Amino acid sequence: MSTKKNLSFCLLAMSLALVMVSAGGCHKKKVQVNPDMGAGNKGATDTAKGNPNELPDAGDILFNKATGLKVVYFDFDSSSLRADAREALKGNADMIKKYPKTMIQIAGHCDERGTQQYNLALGERRALAVRDYLIQLGIPGAQLATISYGKEQPADPGHGEAAWAKNRRAEFNKAM
Repeated sequence: MSTKKNLSFCLLAMSLALVMVSAGGCHKKKVQVNPDMGAGNKGATDTAKGNPNELPDAGDILFNKATGLKVVYFDFDSSSLRADAREALKGNADMIKKYPKTMIQIAGHCDERGTQQYNLALGERRALAVRDYLIQLGIPGAQLATISYGKEQPADPGHGEAAWAKNRRAEFNKAM
C-alpha cells in the first residue's frame, strides 16, 4: 500500500510543479512610456527586461487621431500635393520609419461634387500621390497600400466650401 501512496504523492507533486511552472512562464510583457518624453518614444521602457528601446504598439502611435499620422488635404479637383501636405508627409514618413513591419493603408477621399465614378478615380490619384511621395522619402512601397473611397466617407457632412475642404483628403489606416 505504501508504494501506491508514494506513486500518488509523486504524481501529485509533479502535477503541482507543472502548474507552477506554466503559470509563472506566461506573463505578458508590459511597456511603459514616460509621458515627459513626448511622442519621440525615447522614454519607452520594457518593464520585463528594462529595454529603453522597446516601442509601444504601432497602432497606438501611428493611428492615434490626435498624435499619429497627419491627414493631408488637396485643392479642388486636384491630386497634386500642396506644400503643407508635403510637410505633413515628411513628419509622417519619420514616424512610419520607426515601424517598418506595420502595413499602412492610404485612403483617398473627395468632396461630394462630381460623379461617383469620377470621385473614385480622383481619390485613387490622391492616395497614389501620397504613396509615391512617401516612397521618395524612403518608405518601402511594399509597406503601403492604397484605396479610394471617393465621396462615400465625408469627414464633414456639410454642403459648403468649409466642409468640402475637409473632405478632399488622404488619411492613414492600419492595413490588414
